[in-house]
Amino acid sequence: MRFPAPALLTATLTAAGLALTGLASAQTAPAGGFQLPPDYFGRFGSTQLVASTTEGFGVRYLPLPLKADLRLTLVKAPTYTDYGLSAQLGSLYAAAGVFYNVPRAELTNAPASGLQWSGVVQGGASHSRFSVGYATQVDGGKVRFLNNVGVAQQGGVTAPYTQSEVSAGYGKAFDKVNTAVYSTARMYAFPVQGKAQGSLDVTLALNAPLAQGLTLDASHFERFTVGAVAIPDFGLGRYEASAATFTYRVPGQAGFGVGAVRSRTYRDWTNRVTTTDGDLLLNVGLPVLLGGSVGYEWHDAAPTANRWRFGVSTLPR
Repeated sequence: MRFPAPALLTATLTAAGLALTGLASAQTAPAGGFQLPPDYFGRFGSTQLVASTTEGFGVRYLPLPLKADLRLTLVKAPTYTDYGLSAQLGSLYAAAGVFYNVPRAELTNAPASGLQWSGVVQGGASHSRFSVGYATQVDGGKVRFLNNVGVAQQGGVTAPYTQSEVSAGYGKAFDKVNTAVYSTARMYAFPVQGKAQGSLDVTLALNAPLAQGLTLDASHFERFTVGAVAIPDFGLGRYEASAATFTYRVPGQAGFGVGAVRSRTYRDWTNRVTTTDGDLLLNVGLPVLLGGSVGYEWHDAAPTANRWRFGVSTLPR
């Protein structure tokens, strides 16, 4: 697949983004004029504003003011430029462009239950794949079974494969404290190459109000693996990580001003790296709170890699 020249598409998407910024400033329109979709501002929850010395500058998954959930990505990172469009239309996901420095075209249909199919074509050293399968749910949707068969290509290897997964999620509330556990067991098998890999993911999550306006969100993730794969991108390794976020939302803040203060800490136990960030988030009339972020990154095994982190942070209102 051929992709447009980066300079041309970057200029086009930049112009589109500027035009959409003006459109998004009005929530209503005169009769017969342009009107935003009713759920438009709710789509900003997954938008990623990128503004840091390490990740670059731009935006990922900016929703366009259309009935269909079409999103724009445009990021100038220190060593590359990302640009592209993606869309979620019910269970159908489509994307075309360059994402994290990898050219990609994808069309995937993945409903919670029923027929599944996917086609992904990627450039560089990344894999491409085509698959079809079926998913079922039990216990009121808390448990999901997925089985796919497909063929993948990466480097000089072309490998038919099977993918089997079972995932489950359960939650329980203790007064105002919410807890949950999520798990996924998966198996990739490559019959031609005689390889297979099994893995198990387990996540524990907690949400607790500590005081008026102050909440704690904490989680711990464990991944266990055994075996080997024929397609490197499918390969998973042992991983362990913890995260904790304290968020204080200023009560009654409706106009311009400080909307929230947040502290975020992430510990990668596997690679022995810890990051801590502090965010000051302002209510500036946007669908999200917007503000500055400052943090620090510690590398236990390589202190010379320690660094300060500066950027822009957002929080859904």
